[in-house]
Amino acid sequence: ENEVIPIKLLDTDTISQAKEKILDVLYRNTPFSRRPQVSELDLELRKDTGTLLLCDQDSSNDRDGEWIKVNTIGHYRHEMSWHSSSAPVPINTQIRFALVSSSDYSGYNKVVVYENMRSPSSCLEASMERRHIYHLVKSDITTSNVVEGEVIQGRLMSEAFLPRLLSTKMVLQPYVEDLFKAIFAVPTPQCATVPKAVKFLFDFLDQRAAEIGVQDNDTVHRWKTNSLPTRFWFSVIKNPDLVFDIHKSATVDSCLSVISQAYIDACSTSETKYTKDTPSSKLLYVNEVRGYKTHIQQYYNTIQSLPKMEKMEMDEYLKEGTQTNQQYFVTESALYELAKYGIMYSAEVAAALNEDGLTDTVQTFEDVVKGLNPQHN
Repeated sequence: ENEVIPIKLLDTDTISQAKEKILDVLYRNTPFSRRPQVSELDLELRKDTGTLLLCDQDSSNDRDGEWIKVNTIGHYRHEMSWHSSSAPVPINTQIRFALVSSSDYSGYNKVVVYENMRSPSSCLEASMERRHIYHLVKSDITTSNVVEGEVIQGRLMSEAFLPRLLSTKMVLQPYVEDLFKAIFAVPTPQCATVPKAVKFLFDFLDQRAAEIGVQDNDTVHRWKTNSLPTRFWFSVIKNPDLVFDIHKSATVDSCLSVISQAYIDACSTSETKYTKDTPSSKLLYVNEVRGYKTHIQQYYNTIQSLPKMEKMEMDEYLKEGTQTNQQYFVTESALYELAKYGIMYSAEVAAALNEDGLTDTVQTFEDVVKGLNPQHN
C-alpha cells in the first residue's frame, strides 16, 4: 500500500537540493554512508505528453550573456503545487518515488526519482562553464540607487539578510544553550559529580601551576581550555561528521562555524573587540558570549573546589574502563602510537624524568626507545 509523504520543496531549490531533501525524508533513519548519493539518482518529470529529465544544467537554463542560472523547481514547476507519494524503498533496488499534483494522486504529472541511468548527453556536465554558473544571485551583483541625484553602487551586502539570520538564530538558540550547558555542566547538589578524567586532568594542571609558580589565573584557564574544551569539543561542534555518520552540507557547515566561533570566544579570557568591520555572523552571539564566559569560569572554579582525586583512584577508574570496553581497544595500535610519541620526544621525556628524580626510569625509557628505533643515539 502506497504511503503519502509530504515533502516541502521551494521554488528556489535547485534540482540537486530537491533530491537531497527527498533522500533526507526517505532515509531519515539510515546512516549517511548507506544512503544513495545525489549523483546516483535522477529526477524525472512524467506527464501525459512524455517525460522530462530534471537537471541543474540542461539546454533550458536561463542565460544572460556568459552567465547560466542553475535550474530550480520553480523553473520546471509552472505554478503546480507539489506533494509526494512513496512506495517502500528497499536498499539497492530501484527507487519508486513520485511528486504528484495536489489535485491528483493518481499519477498525473509525476516527478520520479530513480537510479541514475542517464546517458552522457541527457544533462550537461556540472563542470561545464563552472565559472559562469549562479543559483539565485550572481556573485558580482551590484545595487544601484539614486539618492539626491547621486548614483550609489555597491555589492549586495549580507546585512540585507539580517532578519533571516536573526530568525534562524532564535530557532537554534535553545539547542545551542543545551549544548553549552551539557559541556560545562557545573556540579550541583542534584548532580554533584564530574567525569573523573576531567577532575584528574584539571587537578594535574592546578598542581603543575603551583609547582612552577604560575600565579596568573588566566594562564591556568587557558591550559584547561586548550586541554579539553577547544581540543575536543570544538572539533565535535565544528565537525559532527567525525563522530556521527551524517552529511554536513555547506549550509550546515557555515552555521556550525558561527556556533563554534561563539564557543571559542566564550572560552577565551580576553575580551573580543568588535568594530564596524566585524561580520554580522560574529555579532550574533555578543550578548550570549558574555554569559558563557561567566559560566565557564564558574565551571572551572567549582571543579577546583571539589576534593582532590588521588592517582590510585584514577588508576582504578582507567582499569575498570579498560576491562568494560576491552573489545573496543587494540593494544598493539595504542602501543604503536605511544612509541611514535616516545621516539619523537625522547630527549624531552628523558629530561622531564631526570627533573622528577626518576633516574632509574630514564635508563629503562632510553633502552625501550633504542629497541624501537635502532637509529636513536
